[in-house]
Amino acid sequence: MESAASSTVRSGLRLIVPLMLSALLGACVTVAPHTPKLNPAPAKTWFYLLDIEPALPASEVRVEALYVPSKPECPLRQVGTDVPLEPQGLNYRMTVYLDRFDDPLCGWRFNQLWLGLNKESGYATRFSVVPGGGDQTRWCRLNPEHGVCMLREQDILDYKVPGTVHRVRLMQQ
Repeated sequence: MESAASSTVRSGLRLIVPLMLSALLGACVTVAPHTPKLNPAPAKTWFYLLDIEPALPASEVRVEALYVPSKPECPLRQVGTDVPLEPQGLNYRMTVYLDRFDDPLCGWRFNQLWLGLNKESGYATRFSVVPGGGDQTRWCRLNPEHGVCMLREQDILDYKVPGTVHRVRLMQQ
């Protein structure tokens, strides 16, 4: 005859083993990624003018608008969209949509502009600016191995890395 203690242990194991198995299997299941829904008719816009001296062709410049969720239940922390460059003389004009996404789950809001220079290096020379920060100027030294952008011209000139220096101005219109 079986003791009461061993019977209790066996019953406990019958409960624990299935629970552990379901927890392990549950850890292997991945939730499908959330895809933010684009707003079919965005209306809230900000316009920027990008001036680079000496000039770079549009193929050497990449701009992304980055958005963050305003709701904590959103499964994503950030999304980005490419911002097309519209030539305007030697400059580029850009349109950023503040209401780019129509996604009630996340409530996306525009958070920053990311600018990358020098396609050959994978846009290794890059910086970002926050919206509403007024006109921004960066001094960028293009170097395929170690591109860098700084706020002051003298700092970039003192930085001992080879490469062409470009003044990059971003002006909100």
